[in-house]
Amino acid sequence: MRKQPRWAPDPETYAARKSATDDTFRVVADREAQVRDTGVWWTEVDTSRMVPGDTERAWRGFRAHLPELVWNAARLEGNSFTLPEVRTLLTGVTVGDHPAGEERQVLALGEAYGTLRDLVGYGRFHIDKSTSDRLNRIVARHETPDAGRFRGEGTLRRGGSELLRTRFAGLQERIAESGDPRLQALIYFCSAARTRFYTAGNVRTALLMMTGILISNGFDAITVPGVRRLELDHALDTLVTLDDATELMSFLVDCAISSET
Repeated sequence: MRKQPRWAPDPETYAARKSATDDTFRVVADREAQVRDTGVWWTEVDTSRMVPGDTERAWRGFRAHLPELVWNAARLEGNSFTLPEVRTLLTGVTVGDHPAGEERQVLALGEAYGTLRDLVGYGRFHIDKSTSDRLNRIVARHETPDAGRFRGEGTLRRGGSELLRTRFAGLQERIAESGDPRLQALIYFCSAARTRFYTAGNVRTALLMMTGILISNGFDAITVPGVRRLELDHALDTLVTLDDATELMSFLVDCAISSET
């Protein structure tokens, strides 16, 4: 018998299944330090069901599913390419009946994921600004002249680049303090998505960096299916409005578990 999906098929159903409890004012002992270091705060998230494995196996699985990862990342941006079309485009064959911008976006994502594959494969992936800048330079190259540079570092000399570099350093320190790669990946994604280090491609870059952290430590990449975009948007709205990353972290863990079942 086919299992019913755990995500909501429409806004009404999704809203109906949300808890009515207002947890906006949950007490978090480390909240001020979390916000100071990362720009977000969170309560405990159960990552135990994300089972670690062999790094080589995780990397090979990542390579095998690269077109699916590109497709889902593109769908989250509203891209209309289908999975077969993404597969075709990534082989170098042009696919018609799509805006040029969508095609460029898919190709850029394909190159960025390919770069990540090589960085991890050669042991050169690091949680640092240089790696993040390199990936953003690829995914956002058609969207902004400042791709690969923090806001304020490029043509627009404003946006608090020094503050952003300080925030990134705090994020690195917070991640280094955690011995759990799963939590490290979640913290990085939520902090980067909330801080918006770049002028474009922030969520895609954060997703790539989170993937690098996971597969470098033997965990499968987290895939956010396009059909769960409503839930992702809701969690991101909570993140931006309240600086609360708990809902987004829990959602990402659920996506990871769902992809394994």
